[in-house]
Amino acid sequence: MINRGYAAHEMDLPTDSEHPAAEPLPRPPLPLPAPPVFLPPALPQTYDLAPAGFYTARLQPPPDPGQFTPAWRTLFIAGWIGVLLGFAAVWQACRVAGVAPWWLGPETNRRSFIIISMPFMAPFTAVVAGIARFRVACYIGVAAGLVTLAVAYADRNRFPGVAVVEAFIGCAGLLISIGAFAGRMRRPR
Repeated sequence: MINRGYAAHEMDLPTDSEHPAAEPLPRPPLPLPAPPVFLPPALPQTYDLAPAGFYTARLQPPPDPGQFTPAWRTLFIAGWIGVLLGFAAVWQACRVAGVAPWWLGPETNRRSFIIISMPFMAPFTAVVAGIARFRVACYIGVAAGLVTLAVAYADRNRFPGVAVVEAFIGCAGLLISIGAFAGRMRRPR
């Protein structure tokens, strides 16, 4: 006995010639030719055309006695940049509020650029001293803090609110500089 259901099922199956796997596989690609002789050998993990050693870290020499340690140097520079930004904020707030401290002058009769830049020169000098790794950077910072306090002292009668903010900014710079004395390298004993 022949089972017709089974035979009908066999007829629906594709034959080997109709099956997609019966097609021959494509040829693999040819290997790449050898590099020319005049090129230097490739370094492992080379991603660009920069010379070897271009991205290696350059070690800084150790700080000399009197210079900041790297962490204190970063703190000193960041603190005095904060003082610069604080004075820029006071400048903007005074312009928006219509207040004219002595170093800005009224909006209708502005001071010269030299006078306007006076509160910024002392903090800028402290930042440059920190970046340049001067041994006297702490002393320059203390002097810059006193100069910024003098800016606040000049505004105490006309605009006491602005003078308080300037005094806080100046005290912050002064305290950063005084605290940075702890971060100076000592002479070996």
